[in-house]
Amino acid sequence: MKRKKKRRYIKNQLLSKRMIMFIIIIVIIIFIYQISANKSQESDSVSAFSSINEIMDEIETVTYANVNRYIVYGTHFNLEGDMEIHEDNKIQSAEVVAKTASGKEVHIDTEYTYENNQLSFSTLKEINTGLDLESLNVEDYYILLKVQFSNNKTKYYSLSNNTEYGDIEYYTLTRKDTNNRINIDFTTIDNMPILGFHITRVKELPEEVYDVVIDPGHGGSDVGAVEGRHMESEIALDCALELKTQLESIGLKVLITRDGTESEEEYTMYNIYDEDGRVTLANESHAKVLISLHLNSNLSDNVDGGVEIYASSNSDLTLAKKLADDIVETAKTEYSTNQTDKVEDGVYVSTIELEDYTNETSFSRSTYKGIFDSIPYLYIIREIGGIATGAYVDGTNKAYGVNEYRNSNVGIEGYLVELGYINVDKDLDNILENGNLYAQAITNSIANFYGIK
Repeated sequence: MKRKKKRRYIKNQLLSKRMIMFIIIIVIIIFIYQISANKSQESDSVSAFSSINEIMDEIETVTYANVNRYIVYGTHFNLEGDMEIHEDNKIQSAEVVAKTASGKEVHIDTEYTYENNQLSFSTLKEINTGLDLESLNVEDYYILLKVQFSNNKTKYYSLSNNTEYGDIEYYTLTRKDTNNRINIDFTTIDNMPILGFHITRVKELPEEVYDVVIDPGHGGSDVGAVEGRHMESEIALDCALELKTQLESIGLKVLITRDGTESEEEYTMYNIYDEDGRVTLANESHAKVLISLHLNSNLSDNVDGGVEIYASSNSDLTLAKKLADDIVETAKTEYSTNQTDKVEDGVYVSTIELEDYTNETSFSRSTYKGIFDSIPYLYIIREIGGIATGAYVDGTNKAYGVNEYRNSNVGIEGYLVELGYINVDKDLDNILENGNLYAQAITNSIANFYGIK
């Protein structure tokens, strides 16, 4: 008996030792893996700026420019800043450029002023123009201030982040099932601040990232305009679902802000800023473009139906015009004769002047951080654009929630599409019978404008 107990004891001891050794080996493997992962991350970080050595000799190392604001709106990057320059020679020109290690330069249209040794510069002429992120190749770019002097000397100055914002991760629109990931990073190399774009190709978008957002107007207890048994919310949803199908057919990843399953209690016009509200969903999507679908209601004898495309103020209207033209041509409809806020046929820009607001409305003037004093009137355009469009819903008006993304420097380019007038028979009949043609027109506009086959 004693021998059996002893053998059992020895066996248990061996099992215990083996278990301890197994645990130690697992711990060592995890430790080695973590070290390897950290080194890999460090390597990725270094590689993102490794090519800067190729152009270091061209960049001034003593002085640099401050970036006081930078944004990504839709598919474009813009910034503004200043710096002190003490030179005997006059400044002939100043512009922001994106420069590669091979010496290639992408010029960004820049406005500048120079007075009392202070140079101020800005690429923010229009929020949806500037540096087109969709056009950049898979390589590293460095954003520099290029200044030419009267003695034919050219100097490049690096840029330092003088804002509250950090790095940005941007994904290009899906083309042939691939995307480019652009890491927009501020860093310091050899005590010199650097703004770099590190671009890599990815095969699949992260789960939370989309190309386009479709917003069917109204919903739940908010039915919008009504004509007989027809409700704006239902017609807009039907067109939105068709548009989603068509956009996905050309390879785009699409988010829809509602799909018709919401109850009246869950979806009202007052919860658009809640966790699952349409503004929040859009802002969290990382999308580049939002299309909000609506139907007008004619309260004036001066308007005889037709299409109206609403765009953001301070923006280039090329895509807005293309949307209007394509819908008119493809869906066999016409431009609206409405003259209020009209910019050109089918294109409208409805704005609010900041001075018109008081603290008793829906925001606090003290927290306003918009780029321009003229901001979009339509909330779905304004509140998805962050500081670029002057988003301002901060909870001051207790009837609404809080737009947690109102101070973001990354915004979606938004368009509100009034497909037609629900109480104009020819518009309503055409939309009900040919909703797929309206969706086709919008799909064609987006595909052609962004070069998606």
